[in-house]
Amino acid sequence: MNDYLNTSSAKSYTDFSALGELRGKAQRNEAGALRESAQQFEALFIQMMLKSMREASSVMKSDMFQSNAMETFQGMYDKEISMQMASRNSLGFADVVVKQLSANQTTPSTADMLAVKGGASALVPAGMPLSKPVQPMSLQSPTPAGMPLPQRVLKALPLNNGLPMAPNRIEP
Repeated sequence: MNDYLNTSSAKSYTDFSALGELRGKAQRNEAGALRESAQQFEALFIQMMLKSMREASSVMKSDMFQSNAMETFQGMYDKEISMQMASRNSLGFADVVVKQLSANQTTPSTADMLAVKGGASALVPAGMPLSKPVQPMSLQSPTPAGMPLPQRVLKALPLNNGLPMAPNRIEP
């Protein structure tokens, strides 16, 4: 119990002095700073999960056992549980964060990438492009080939010679 109180690392993300020390370690690029930060992030994530689970199950609880003191106690309990789970690497979320951020630290600088693109001595091996190069579009639209329209042929109606051409007028 005594070693728990004497450690300089942040045991809780609400301990601002310890988080200030952790920030200083991160700025100096000390080895354990990334790991501690990832554990703090995992603890915060676990506490948020526990809080949402408690809120989801609060519908089934009776009003007899609910009070502000009980909610405060459950919040503190969830915070401690989340810190312990994160320190034991229960979910493995901190490992994923450390691995991802460590991989980003080994990426080449912008100057190295420009040197590779410019044809200078390559510090980074040339890789396979992720997608084929994009060709610019032309501003002039090509004239599409016209679609032939069907031609309608009008046929003359046959005339009936037996009927007079002029209308019959009956005058009174």
